[in-house]
Amino acid sequence: MNKATFLALAMLAGASSLCATEVSKVFASKMVLQRGRPVEVWGRAESGEEVTVSFAGQRVTAKADAAGDWSATLKPMEASAEGRDLVVVGATSNVFHDVLVGDVWICSGQSNMEMSFGWGVYGGGTFKDESVNFPTIRRMKVPHVTRLSPEPYEVSVAASWDVASNVFQQVTAAGYFFARKITQETGVPIGLLDASWSGCKIEPFITEEAFKASPELKPYADSLALTDPSTPAGKANLEEVLAKTRAWLEGAEATVAAGRRPVRQPPQIPVALVGATGQFNAMISPITRFAIKGVIWYQGCSNGGEGDEYADKMEALVGGWRKAWGYDFPFYWVQLASYTAATDNPEGGNGYARVRDAQRKALRIPKTGMAVAIDVGNPGDIHPKAKLFVGERLALWALAKDYGKNIVCSGPLVREAVAEQPGRVRLTFDYTGSGLMAGKKDWKNNDPVTEDVEAAGKLKGFALKGADGKWAWADAVIEGEDVVVSSPAIADPVVVRYAFRANPLGKCSLYNKEGLPASPFSVDVVKPAPAEPAQ
Repeated sequence: MNKATFLALAMLAGASSLCATEVSKVFASKMVLQRGRPVEVWGRAESGEEVTVSFAGQRVTAKADAAGDWSATLKPMEASAEGRDLVVVGATSNVFHDVLVGDVWICSGQSNMEMSFGWGVYGGGTFKDESVNFPTIRRMKVPHVTRLSPEPYEVSVAASWDVASNVFQQVTAAGYFFARKITQETGVPIGLLDASWSGCKIEPFITEEAFKASPELKPYADSLALTDPSTPAGKANLEEVLAKTRAWLEGAEATVAAGRRPVRQPPQIPVALVGATGQFNAMISPITRFAIKGVIWYQGCSNGGEGDEYADKMEALVGGWRKAWGYDFPFYWVQLASYTAATDNPEGGNGYARVRDAQRKALRIPKTGMAVAIDVGNPGDIHPKAKLFVGERLALWALAKDYGKNIVCSGPLVREAVAEQPGRVRLTFDYTGSGLMAGKKDWKNNDPVTEDVEAAGKLKGFALKGADGKWAWADAVIEGEDVVVSSPAIADPVVVRYAFRANPLGKCSLYNKEGLPASPFSVDVVKPAPAEPAQ
């Protein structure tokens, strides 16, 4: 090949790459598209270029705008386990094979959601062997990335779409068991978009707009304003950083020219309080144009010292994401499991007790649900390995609320605590199912919950606080669909708590007969109004 020919081919190759029709990386072979909703497909091309998207008998055309962005929308489709080609044709062609239509669920949070089968999940070998029976469970992994502002176009990809069984050891275990249960019950293909980050707090996943809208979270909004150029303070701060950067660059260039390394790192834009919004901007914002069914969330350990303020943050998280997508999808989370050494103080309140109660209180948010995991924790491991129960308990919420299954989706959730005479408290519950029972669960395996027949309806883990501020362990018995709590040491109960401690394993025996555990709680006792005098 002579030099002229080589240069001509190189120029053609360069021109070809400049004119390539790009599709967002969230689209790939072996993916799942959301059924029942318009499906937006988007990318970049030369300004004015016409792009055609074809799939499942549909053919839609779009034109790239002045900035080179294009977007085409497919009409809603029914679920299909048939692998078909999604074809995008512009100046160049992109063909994605084996594309299914089903339900796409985002899996997000921290390490207990990111935890894969490679971490030693109970029964992992058996589930790996049978995973080939679930070829319609697909997964894509979003890498750990942060940004100061939302990215409206592109998502980074750590691992592109694949059949879960092909990459089994890397798949989120909680997400897989969630998908497996739904697939078993419905046959609908499930796509898991894993956008979790081990060790991450909740704040980086919350949108800036949601912080601004929440009076309870005003300190975060104020902090974010310090790097917002649309505010006077933010603009001044950024201009100061830019000036320092220019000065650093001038000095660094002179140092490098002299054959030495720069002494200091370049100036950094100050990160807002606890890195708020960074993960949303980089990991969630780019996929808010991608149609989804809903979200499952497992996070809280890194906010484990908090109380009711965590419920405010959950409200901001859910509301911000729903606004970003433009519709109110279901959002289900996992309540933190037992962890650390057991204690015998009846007051409790240590460890994750308060943040768990905040997770329970966050159920005030419409179209949400909570999988209780208090009975499958591990005193010595913040990453409990009984993820089968976590995923399947999440799936029960989805099956009941989103897939039309007539099933009990939760363990008992306390409704009210009412004082009775003498010195007794009657607890009423939602989600009692076919009845309450004293149950038991070995957290060290995947054995099912069983009824503790020997307990004869007596329960463990209840404590009462008297009007004098003193706490005592309490007797608790099942009466129909209620639980009655009392203690000879507490004459005038004002607060009742259940499993309200870092590690109540062995003292959290309240279940419904469907084998679902009651959520831990701390509630004030209500005194009934005095009877009206006889006329």
